[in-house]
Amino acid sequence: MKSNNLNKIINKKFRLVIGLLSGTSVDAVDAVLLKITGSGINSKIKILGFTTQPIPNDIRLAIFRNSNSRTGKIDEICRLNVILGALFSDAVLKLLRKYKLNSRDIDLIGSHGQTIHHLPGRESFLGYKVKSTMQIGDPSIIANLTGITTVGDFRIADCAFDGGGAPLVPYLDYILFTHNSKNRALLNIGGISNITILPAGASKEEVFAFDTGPGNMIIDGLTYHLFRKGYDKGAVFAKKGKVNLELFNYLLEDKIYSTSPPKSTGREHYGMEFQKKLLKKAKEINKYDIVRTVTEFTAFTIYYNYKNFIEPKDKISELIISGGGSENPVIMKSLRNYFKGIKVRKMNDHGITSKNKEAVLFAVLANECISGNPANMRSVSGSTKDAILGKICLCCHSRESGNLYFKSLKR
Repeated sequence: MKSNNLNKIINKKFRLVIGLLSGTSVDAVDAVLLKITGSGINSKIKILGFTTQPIPNDIRLAIFRNSNSRTGKIDEICRLNVILGALFSDAVLKLLRKYKLNSRDIDLIGSHGQTIHHLPGRESFLGYKVKSTMQIGDPSIIANLTGITTVGDFRIADCAFDGGGAPLVPYLDYILFTHNSKNRALLNIGGISNITILPAGASKEEVFAFDTGPGNMIIDGLTYHLFRKGYDKGAVFAKKGKVNLELFNYLLEDKIYSTSPPKSTGREHYGMEFQKKLLKKAKEINKYDIVRTVTEFTAFTIYYNYKNFIEPKDKISELIISGGGSENPVIMKSLRNYFKGIKVRKMNDHGITSKNKEAVLFAVLANECISGNPANMRSVSGSTKDAILGKICLCCHSRESGNLYFKSLKR
């Protein structure tokens, strides 16, 4: 792509943008198509389409294996970086076919990539104290396999200014969901749960957000181990069990959920090693009770963080929930029990739903990058300066030929 074509994208009144997400559950790549007019607090979006591309189980397991410092292999991570780029490209092309579009119709792709390791704490290494994060599924692969300019690798710029690189979703919450008269909380329950507090009429500096602890990650991991299912669909296993108090009290010893914000977490803490220890502790417990207990723990940690770190300052009137956890009826029932007197509902605003919200985020972040707008939230990540998030990856071949490049890699 020539630079004058990039200038055309920058100068357009509106852009058609695809957002891509594969979260910590690593079950699928979500792809959403948006029309975005303007940028920043003046952004207006219209959802035009959505699809999801399942991630093959062998790739999913390879990602889990290589997200663990004990089992990760640099050669496998290197190959996965390319394979996931191709898989994300496949999700784009599937979306285009579904809505009878061509690559040349799309201005941008915003891709989160797949987090392989996330180290948001300031740690000493080789004489440096750094916060770091790594996502694979390289955006340059996506750009060249689809023929569409791609923006990706959004988190690392925040780390340059001593930020933790997470969470990112509060920026979307701020520009689209701030209410003039209501204090709102937006809760996303993916693999990890994160919450954004939007005081009525909040400025960017007044937004408060952080990871509360586990979302679906522990539930999914134990469901796979105990039942060989990727997740507890409809909470069918949790519904058959009861909360085991001994196991629940063991979980309460966890330090992450009870730590004061700012904070973020991921598979490094709640992944394979955490789950192995939990299963060892629970070896004499009914397997349905195990799933029910960890499901309750997810809901409890969310409420604990609200009660201890949010309510004393900003009591909310509305809790809006998105992510896969909003489809879990046991989590939702527990949250309604905890948050008595507060309206608790699933997201369905501006065409954004509990299923597509995180993919929408990365389309919006791509639009912000192209517009030259800082999109990190210093009050959230702990960074010392504003940063423009994302790397812009161009492609030199014509947009019409994107499908051919993809097919050549698949052979």
